[in-house]
Order: sequence, then C-alpha cells, then structure tokens
Amino acid sequence: MADLKAGDVMTPEPTCVPLTLKIEELIHMFRVSHFSGVPVVDDDYCAQGVISETDILRALTYTLLPHGSSEMRIPKPGTPRTRNRPTARLLERSPAPDAPAVGRMVNGLLDRTVQELMSPVTISCGADDALHTVCETMAWKGVHRVVVVDEAKKVIGLITSGDIARGFAQHLRGDPVQQGGIGQGPTE
Repeated sequence: MADLKAGDVMTPEPTCVPLTLKIEELIHMFRVSHFSGVPVVDDDYCAQGVISETDILRALTYTLLPHGSSEMRIPKPGTPRTRNRPTARLLERSPAPDAPAVGRMVNGLLDRTVQELMSPVTISCGADDALHTVCETMAWKGVHRVVVVDEAKKVIGLITSGDIARGFAQHLRGDPVQQGGIGQGPTE
C-alpha cells in the first residue's frame, strides 16, 4: 500500500459547483445526493475552495447568534482536534429568536452564494502524489476532502475519508485498490 498514489483512490471527475451557486440550490443538491461537501470551481474549472454542510451550519450559527456573543467563537475550518460543533452551540442557545425573525435570517442565508460561505483554502494534491502523504495531510489539517488537481490547478478528482477507508478495505481483503468508487461496496 506504500506505493499507492492519490489517483489510485480518488473519485475522478467529481461533482463541483460554481462560485455563484446559491446556498438554497446547494442544500437541495446535498439533500438529493450522497454528498456532504464538494469542490468549488471558477469558470476555468480551477479549484477555489470547498463547501460543506459544516460551512452552512457555521453560517447559520453566525446568523442566529447575537453579534459579540462569546458563543461566536467557532474555530476556522480545518483546525485540528479543536473544532466545536456549531449545531450544539445553536441548540444550547436561549432564548430563541421569534419565528418570523428566524425565517428572515434563514431566507437571507439561502440567498447567499457558495463563494460567501465556502472554505477558501483548498487542500489539494496531484494524482501522482503518494497516498500516505495525502492521508497525513488530511489527519493533520482535520479535513475530510482533498481536491486532486492537474498542473493547471483544474479539478480532476476528489479524495474523501470514505475513499481512503474503501481503498484500505480493498487492500486488506487482498483485492486491487480501485479508483474512488463512491457506492462501490465489498466484492463478493
């Protein structure tokens, strides 16, 4: 397994979203797909960031909590081992704002674009990078996705923690490790 490359386990040609996609559309996409996060690309298909359900929850937390509140101290994405849970902060908050106010705040959030909420730092690698290096980066940075890019920084693949686990399981079974088969289950 030491000689595996990022391209050996990546999901090729992953679903990506444009910077201008509305959050409401992104939430719908997450709801009807198995995705919890996707790369964000510009018009040239170059990686600009990653957007995930966690980014949306973080924005919702910032929207609903009062400005200046000590509850607002939520670390930046990727802070290893110290990330708070935005949903827990929301659930602990009291008193709750009135329903019409919440509706207005949520509607405002839904009208925002992916570019406004995404994690703008893209953790990326090349298809020929050693897989163990990618795994170390994911563990150190506390991320679940690494975008695979070509020399021009265009997105060609995505490696998730699920892809790594799947590849490791294939290796342990003695099967050849197969590229990103999201949805590929164990072989009979």
